[in-house]
Amino acid sequence: MAVTLKDLARIAGVAESTVSRALNDKPGVSEETREEILKLAVEYNYQPNRLAQGLAKQKTSIIALLLPDLKNPSYPELIAAVEGVANDSGYQVVLCNTAGSPEKTAAYLDLLQRNQFDGVIIVGGTPTGGKFLQLALENKNNMVLLNMLLEELLLPSHLIDYRQEGVLAAEYLLDSADSRPAALILGDAREYRETERREGFLEASRRLTGSATEVFTGVESRDDGYQVFFRIVERLEPPLSFYITENLAALGLLEAIKSGGYLVPEDFQLLGTGSNFIAGIASPQLTVVDEPLREMASNAATSLLQLLSEDKSEPEIRVYQPKIIAGATTL
Repeated sequence: MAVTLKDLARIAGVAESTVSRALNDKPGVSEETREEILKLAVEYNYQPNRLAQGLAKQKTSIIALLLPDLKNPSYPELIAAVEGVANDSGYQVVLCNTAGSPEKTAAYLDLLQRNQFDGVIIVGGTPTGGKFLQLALENKNNMVLLNMLLEELLLPSHLIDYRQEGVLAAEYLLDSADSRPAALILGDAREYRETERREGFLEASRRLTGSATEVFTGVESRDDGYQVFFRIVERLEPPLSFYITENLAALGLLEAIKSGGYLVPEDFQLLGTGSNFIAGIASPQLTVVDEPLREMASNAATSLLQLLSEDKSEPEIRVYQPKIIAGATTL
């Protein structure tokens, strides 16, 4: 069992206030007593309660990272980037999985309001509601948005240009000598990022081909990717191109293509999204619309720390540009 400040005071035979002054190098304690208390603290491996100290000082040196879920294969890279910046500045990061629940989001934000976190980074897809808007309106300078944008209120925001992702994907697949019909395969079509990708892709497709594009939604899991292939080939004849926004689903799509006896990229070209590890383990390796996720997450963490230290007063909205990284699933 961990030794508390109260335990240390009892062992030393002094008041808790004396122990606190000795550990924090405050006046009012004799040198002899201070040395004895410090010796006991080392002997009993006393660790101060960071949260209790923080509540007393209205500062915990803890920031929260609110995630919509833990399924996205890009999240490990995002988490590592935020933790790296935070840890370098003496902050700890608490991961908060909202699991798509507005109630869980509100509960985590309530901890922020009660000063148990110094600040939060809220990742796109996290459900928001009344508590979020309340805190945003209070303008406490302790919330940063990552991959989401709040139109009603100005908060520091870092996000990918998702519309440009769709444009790049359409241009890459359709503006070539091997131009073939393309299908757009989305995850949750209600999400901001998917809406933007869709608009960009359809806009560029109309400009390049003058025709409509088949769109399939709700394709998020590996099995979803496998099953959607058979829905597509019932309606469209190869050769085709696919732009798929969920790389986990892209693995299932690849498996379905190969199980049907088709070749990639000869019969079907496939363009994925994001440079997470799934793109690398796919066989053949996915061509992707790459997102500068680590840079964006690091900068979001830096923005929050600047707000907490009052080094920056104006909210910053920063948009990051994607690029194509060629693999072996396109010609």
